[in-house]
Amino acid sequence: MHRKIIAALAFVAVALSCLFCMPGCESPTTTPYPHLADGSSSPVLSGIINPDSEVRGVWIASTWNIDYPSRTDLPADELKTELDRILDACSDLGLNTVFFQVRPACDALYESDMFPVSKALSTTGELLFDPLGYLVYQGHLRNIFVHAWVNPLRITLQKTAFEDLPDGPAKSHPEWCVDYADKLYFDCGLPEVRQLVADGVREIVEKYDVDGVVFDDYFYPYPAYDGSGRMYEFHDENAYEKYGEGHSLEDWRRENVNMMVRLCYDTVHETDPECVFGISPFGVWQNDDGENGGSRTKNFEAYKSLFCDATAWIDGGYIDYICPQIYWATDSKTSPYEVVLDWWNTRLDGSNIRLYVAHASYMYEEGEWDSPEGELTEQIEMSRLRKYYRGSISYGFEELRDNVRSAGNEIKLVYSSPVIYSDIVSNGCEPELLSHSDGQTVDTGTILLGGMSDPYYALTLNGARVGRMKDGSFRTEFKLEEGENVLTFIQNGKEYVWVITYAPGEK
Repeated sequence: MHRKIIAALAFVAVALSCLFCMPGCESPTTTPYPHLADGSSSPVLSGIINPDSEVRGVWIASTWNIDYPSRTDLPADELKTELDRILDACSDLGLNTVFFQVRPACDALYESDMFPVSKALSTTGELLFDPLGYLVYQGHLRNIFVHAWVNPLRITLQKTAFEDLPDGPAKSHPEWCVDYADKLYFDCGLPEVRQLVADGVREIVEKYDVDGVVFDDYFYPYPAYDGSGRMYEFHDENAYEKYGEGHSLEDWRRENVNMMVRLCYDTVHETDPECVFGISPFGVWQNDDGENGGSRTKNFEAYKSLFCDATAWIDGGYIDYICPQIYWATDSKTSPYEVVLDWWNTRLDGSNIRLYVAHASYMYEEGEWDSPEGELTEQIEMSRLRKYYRGSISYGFEELRDNVRSAGNEIKLVYSSPVIYSDIVSNGCEPELLSHSDGQTVDTGTILLGGMSDPYYALTLNGARVGRMKDGSFRTEFKLEEGENVLTFIQNGKEYVWVITYAPGEK
């Protein structure tokens, strides 16, 4: 796979004209898709797409035929036409990346030797057309990246008798399956299941020239409740008895997910070093309880309920990007957008992982936001200032395509000019506290600290990460104890100390 090497030889002017597939650029004429199984390969990207260019993406969901295909019984020519229209819309909106759901539930919208053909694509179980292959081929012709979106552990979307499952790994291995709230899931506690997920990822990356593989927020299932309000039990006790090794059930489940993520990261990079691997978790890791380092939110917690520990993936370095689903408005009472954004940007400090943000463009249609107009613009512009931000992915393709409440116009405008995020380099700046002076006395117990630092090196304050902007500036709340407080910033191995005294009632 030499797409980047070959593309790098292309003439720079061509790249600049095609870089983001901006409105007004002509789309290439649709050509027959040469089947990868016949030994041919995807075209290289026809221009230079700088790896530091802003990701301007959209999720294309196949679950329940949300975005693609529109029906389960379409012939091949209509399946192809619908993908052409999706790519046309992406080009018109100024998007440069498609995150395409290729495995919604232990099935495939591509040629697979492991998984049955998706029910979203075919009612007969026959693969009449290869959507992923066509999308990669045509997307690259238009300078649009394609990431394969995989749901790793979900087997069914609705109640399904086991004998009615199509032939595939779930039907062949009932011992790998757990029935939870009338839906089937793979048991992540089994090494065989984690290997199955990794092998499925390998098959995609080997067969298709995808630019990335991404998991979404479905790991252990979202809690479900019976008619009396009792939460269903996830029956993985046999696996826990065999592999728990003295860990609590919760920690064991989280480590199962961690092992699966690590295995898939390694598999992607072993198969194609140019392909990237990322995850789009639920937006809130944990709510801050004063000790756990969570965000100042009041919401569902992925760490406790889905056994999804994104901080472990960050600290372990076994994802290339993280794309939290920050599906709340800037004025949310429980999870304000900026609060959640800053938590993720801060948590990434000191890592090499890129931050993409998933935005809720679907809210423009559903009406849960009182006044959605301008929300996408504000969120993206706000995010661009943060150190680790490298792009956005909208969930709600239809709302963008149909310009619901001007959502599409917002995206076109905010993406009207190219944005390149060059590697952050050291500027030699030592940490400087601009909001307060050394030895100052204040009469409030919580202060907002603001200052500057070298953007390249990680920064801590009394051992806690400090989130920063791309220029190294920062602002962070700090709780004072009554009396003298020592504030110790550490950057690049050096300490910088300020002393602030909290004296209630004094000014």
